[in-house]
Amino acid sequence: MFSGSVFFALFKTYGIPSISQLLVATGQLASDDTASKRAADTGVILTEVVLHHPLDKRAIDGIARMNFLHNRYRKSGKISDDDMLYTLSLFVLEPIRWTARFEWREVSEVKRCAMGVYWRWMGEAMEIPFTPLPSCQDGWRDGLHFLEELEGFSRHYETLHMIPAESNELVAKGTIKTALTNIPRALHGLAQGIVSALLEPRLRRAMRFADPSRSSVQLLHIVMWARKMNGHSTSALATTHDVAQALVHR
Repeated sequence: MFSGSVFFALFKTYGIPSISQLLVATGQLASDDTASKRAADTGVILTEVVLHHPLDKRAIDGIARMNFLHNRYRKSGKISDDDMLYTLSLFVLEPIRWTARFEWREVSEVKRCAMGVYWRWMGEAMEIPFTPLPSCQDGWRDGLHFLEELEGFSRHYETLHMIPAESNELVAKGTIKTALTNIPRALHGLAQGIVSALLEPRLRRAMRFADPSRSSVQLLHIVMWARKMNGHSTSALATTHDVAQALVHR
């Protein structure tokens, strides 16, 4: 579920015209090959950074690569600081939201705090200004405080900038087409309906997607409910096993 939420975080940025227009202009989604390469490159770089200690050479190299890829567009004004901060916000907020929506329990306060601290560090490493956040000058009490202000900024940014555009639709549909490459064509309609059901109404309108059918929404709910129940049972069994092991070895 975590990897799915990270992919969705990237996908959600395509609902912002300033971001989708740049992707169309650079031709990164002009063909299945380039679209697939961009998705793979993004996944590899993020994996290198997130799965290694911040001082590990692989994490440092990953951040350097991200900064190199973005810098020419930032210097030319084609990517704004607010675009960068919004994108950063999604990589921490969407995993938390998806966990609350689809898992059997929410991300704990301690973990949310840690995520806030980590992604604040990531923003600093990418030289993303936090000036839109109220406590930028005085500093944040902890990761939770930072996360709270980041979410407020993210929601406000969407209200202002997540609007319908042809470029949004082109990039979103191109990405979905690439994602469905290994799925039988007969199931594409069903898969697209589920994708539409996953989208928030504002994002769906911005990408000019049709509203999902009732059956698509119901199918999504059934699948996720079953997943929740399975996760709860598995976790409960694991917890019971851990307790039993602790008692045995006392």
